[in-house]
Amino acid sequence: MTSALLLKVSIICISILIIMGTVSHKNYITSKEKRMQLLEKDRQLIILLNSYAVELQDKIDTLRGVAKAFRERLYEANGREEEYLSNPLKNLFLVRQMHEDWDPVEKFMQQTVGQDYNSVQIKSIEKLHQDIPSQDDLNEASQAIFQIIHAYDLEPKDVARGLVDGVQYSGNLSAKDCIAMGRYSLKTGNFKVASKWLNLAKVLLMDRPRKYHEVMAVTHTDVALLLARYLIGSGNVSSALEMLTKDSMFGETGKAVAWHFYDNAPPPRTHLVSTEWKESFNHLCRSVSRRQSKGSKPMRLHCRYNTTTAPFLKLAPFRMEELSLSPYIVLYHNVLSDGEIEKLERMSELFLKRSTVINVKNNTRHVSPTRTADGVWLPLPHTKLDDRMLLSRISLRIGDLTGLDMTHGRAMQFLKYGFGGHFVPHHDYFNSKTPLLEAVGDRFATVLFYLNNVAHGGATAFPKLNIAVPTQKGSALFWHNIDGQSYDYEDLTFHGACPLISGTKMVLTRWIDELDQMFLLPAVIPPRSRNFSSILRNSVLQNYK
Repeated sequence: MTSALLLKVSIICISILIIMGTVSHKNYITSKEKRMQLLEKDRQLIILLNSYAVELQDKIDTLRGVAKAFRERLYEANGREEEYLSNPLKNLFLVRQMHEDWDPVEKFMQQTVGQDYNSVQIKSIEKLHQDIPSQDDLNEASQAIFQIIHAYDLEPKDVARGLVDGVQYSGNLSAKDCIAMGRYSLKTGNFKVASKWLNLAKVLLMDRPRKYHEVMAVTHTDVALLLARYLIGSGNVSSALEMLTKDSMFGETGKAVAWHFYDNAPPPRTHLVSTEWKESFNHLCRSVSRRQSKGSKPMRLHCRYNTTTAPFLKLAPFRMEELSLSPYIVLYHNVLSDGEIEKLERMSELFLKRSTVINVKNNTRHVSPTRTADGVWLPLPHTKLDDRMLLSRISLRIGDLTGLDMTHGRAMQFLKYGFGGHFVPHHDYFNSKTPLLEAVGDRFATVLFYLNNVAHGGATAFPKLNIAVPTQKGSALFWHNIDGQSYDYEDLTFHGACPLISGTKMVLTRWIDELDQMFLLPAVIPPRSRNFSSILRNSVLQNYK
């Protein structure tokens, strides 16, 4: 027992004796009886003292055990924080622990052990508690792991021990991490996946002492309740009733609990992308991810130097790889330098916000689970002249690469994906009539710059073409969303961003509007079967006559 602990205990004992003496004076000097009573009181005080010390030491040992468990993860990050935060398992653990674990620890610290214990540490934790991750943050971290598992067809038991899509990451998930994943899977209606996480949590609960999990506010009962929700969500109400009524914590009240879950079951899970192409998209993500881990290159149609789309390219041609001729999709190499990429990242980093998707009907943007990244539109109003000049040079370079008119300086979108970050398959064209599209036309083409290399995940996949393009720093992926001859929409450009497994992914996107190309493309346009664009384009051309 430490000297500080002995001092606290001594003060308590002295206080008790003073209180006893002031209440009624006892003649412990002359009276044998009183002395016997005093001896008995002494024995009782020693028993109380030992009891207090045991309780306090038990609390200290428990907190030291919690601190040791927390510190084990922290030591892993020392000196290699960037590598640590590139690990998707470590990311989930960090967000989940900061959101869930400190609150029960703080409450445990505040529990009195014989006296009011309001320490500096507790006050400091209360202050830090204001800035910890919210439930929304935990949901997003859980969603990221969920997307990785779903897209790459992984087993929760493998992910929990750090094996992610054939790559062994250091570290593993705890019982509480698995419960968080199970809870999220139940919320999304994915009951089969939820059961795997929850059964895994039951096993992992045995890895640490019961008291540790009590402090962490998680018990086998919590897992049983979640498993009951899984059974009911799967339509197996009788099994849920049997499990809960046989549990000693519930007994007959388990029936009421089970029917409550039945009445409040989550709705069936809705798919964010058509099931027709979802498996094809996921298959492409898996294949390119496994090629990444083996260091092999994807197959290309043809490689050559582009010297034809602009006179300047006769002096400085760009190396290009043709991925598809119909629709036209090419990958250009070494388009941006490291210095230019560093400037783009610097001018964007402080202004990144959760990216949104556009609703063309009312020209509004909103956050959506279909796209999980942070983004910013460049240039910003306060962007420095030097940075604006860089964006202008990139825009001119796009014109050289594509042969399209870049006279009108449209904004570019800088995006940064974290672990699990993805964009479900979609078309870049809108095929809709809105005031915005009446002004600029639909998106004729897309240029997507890759600003860094990604070791695991994050490819761009075209499921209808069976093409997947891994990230490559400085390269630019270019495709037509509208056919340059028929002006029909290129339906096969249906594409998406595969979930990122490790690290971050940075891209810069420039969409090239249709009406900016009116003097480069034929003036007479055949009607487009699915939209109004030919009528719109002809009406605009009439205004220029």
